[in-house]
Amino acid sequence: MQRYQVYLFCSIPQMGGDCIAPPPIWGYLIDMKKKSGGIDVFLLSLQSQMRLVSDMKRYIFFSFLFVLTGVLRAEYMDHRNRHVDSLECVLQSGSTLSDEELIAIYKDLMWGYMQTNGEKTREYAEKALEMSRRHKDWVYSECDALRILGINAYGMNDYERALEYYMEALNVAERMHGQYKESSVDDVMSSLYGSIGNLYNMQDQVHLAIEYYQKALPLFEKHGWVESATILYNNVAELYNSMGNNEMAERNWNRALETAEASGDEGMIALPHKGLGCKYTAAGRYDDAEPHLTAAYSYYSKNKDEENDAYIEIITAMGRVRLNKFGDVAGALQYVQEAVSRLDEEVGAEIVAGVYNLCCEIAMDRKQWRKAQEYAQRAIDADGKETYDDLGTYVWLAQIYSELGEKEKTKQTVVHIYNSMEHFATAHYQQGISEMEVVYEAEKKQAEIERLEKKREWLTTVIVLLGVIVTVILIMIMLLYHIWKQRRHNAVVQAQLQGEIAERVRISRDLHDRLGGLLTAIKLQEPEGTRTAQLTDEAIQEMRNVAHHLLPDSLRRYGLETALREYCTTLRIVQFTMTGSYTSMEKEDVIYCIVYELINNALKHAHAQHIMVEMLQGEESLAVRVSDDGCGFSPSDEQPGQGLRNVRERVGSLQGKIDIVSQTGKGTEILVEIPRTKN
Repeated sequence: MQRYQVYLFCSIPQMGGDCIAPPPIWGYLIDMKKKSGGIDVFLLSLQSQMRLVSDMKRYIFFSFLFVLTGVLRAEYMDHRNRHVDSLECVLQSGSTLSDEELIAIYKDLMWGYMQTNGEKTREYAEKALEMSRRHKDWVYSECDALRILGINAYGMNDYERALEYYMEALNVAERMHGQYKESSVDDVMSSLYGSIGNLYNMQDQVHLAIEYYQKALPLFEKHGWVESATILYNNVAELYNSMGNNEMAERNWNRALETAEASGDEGMIALPHKGLGCKYTAAGRYDDAEPHLTAAYSYYSKNKDEENDAYIEIITAMGRVRLNKFGDVAGALQYVQEAVSRLDEEVGAEIVAGVYNLCCEIAMDRKQWRKAQEYAQRAIDADGKETYDDLGTYVWLAQIYSELGEKEKTKQTVVHIYNSMEHFATAHYQQGISEMEVVYEAEKKQAEIERLEKKREWLTTVIVLLGVIVTVILIMIMLLYHIWKQRRHNAVVQAQLQGEIAERVRISRDLHDRLGGLLTAIKLQEPEGTRTAQLTDEAIQEMRNVAHHLLPDSLRRYGLETALREYCTTLRIVQFTMTGSYTSMEKEDVIYCIVYELINNALKHAHAQHIMVEMLQGEESLAVRVSDDGCGFSPSDEQPGQGLRNVRERVGSLQGKIDIVSQTGKGTEILVEIPRTKN
């Protein structure tokens, strides 16, 4: 089976001070961690231990990268080593560091050592991972550490462990949704998909590689990352081509061409043209191949030194078209001679085999059978091991032996072709079955994970709901208890008020009947006009006023307004006003007692010159404002058991409100508001 180089382009954003590194090449990639912001990188993976098949963008990038590395390597490495050394000194100094400071140092160290010391890279990545897991919201750091551990395992050729880290990083990356920008999360996810695809590609597990490459594709398309999509389509096309699935290979190369043209990048556009041109040439579709080869040649011929492998592929395909479509042996020979002149140790084995196959074809066309045999053998020996594409060369070799009259070699070659076809078919089938089993098991495991996740979410929802219900019940119980306690307190206060009112009635009657009768008897015994008779008359009048105002009869007959007006009239410094139209209401005797208490407090304690009592009648409530110009007090200094405590309890029993505005030396204003309807 022919092996193809597959590469993945991915945009790596700056997140949390670090960027996610691309997958390794030959163990580790050049450190892509840059403090200046995001960077676009090529993610490359080798197929089993094979050479790099040429392609336009890869060689432009790596030629530039190697030159840049050669110029800056010493300075950068020195700077980096000083950086990691200084960070390790901080860790060894014994300084007290916060978790945020430690995780930042661990992450810098795991990135800083990635090229030079795999053991330390793993050590600091494991520390970063452990610390990240202690902080559930440090999702990015956890994903970053897992990714580095995957790269480290990849570099050690421990593909199984690398896959475990990558898969765990994918699960962690799912938790990044909602914490980071959608484009940043998708970039991390697509990069991980690419890393896993590369890993499977390294192990010749083509089906799995395609599956994970295709998972990255919707993310590229969603965000308009056309260059990444172009290379992804090209990757998938190469893999389908290696499987012999011509239809899917052609479809993906055409998609790559569409996205490449949208990018406007000449190198990107040349890439699928090269794939389609070489594909059609190999299939003998020379009319279809020509326009693609011409378009690819236009780019690669201008960049032949940087894109040597790709250029050799193109001119080899063009030579085959000249030979087989036009019968132009001289033109084909010109192309193949240039291709042979450009072969060196860096050129991939498949490309070398392709060049010698064309040499073999030309020699066969010219009836130069010994040269054809030599070129065929060179093509077979190019990669050091037999591949599926070598079968075509063996067919030519059988024909060559037949022309040379070597019947035994012809027979042996035909038998070899038959056995090889059976072997490759069986191996391909078994590999496909094996990979499908892996896919099935992975999907089964994922389904089980999703089922457990849904169950966990359901249990969490039930627990939260039960917690809310229990909390609501407790709040309701506390509220009902508070209401019951308040009502009980109000009932006690109202009972006390009723007792006080009954006591007022009794005292009023006793004063009128007993003390009044006694004073009247004394008056009758004294001659009129004497000082004793005059004082007795004043005592009788004062006694009647006190008895009357304790609970005036006018309150029962005419209502609260009349009773308060009469009471205020008897006091020289008290003025009464009424706002609104008076309407009687329940508990007027209690309200009278409240206002009576407020007026008496002002008379006794405020030393006021004027007291204003204002009654305000509303539709839903009755308000009484008592204000004076006395000495005032600070409401915050009011102590329980003092004068206003009884007033507050009485107002509370009526479910009313009391507001006190007072300041020492500036008088007092008390507003009592009683609702008309009881709750």
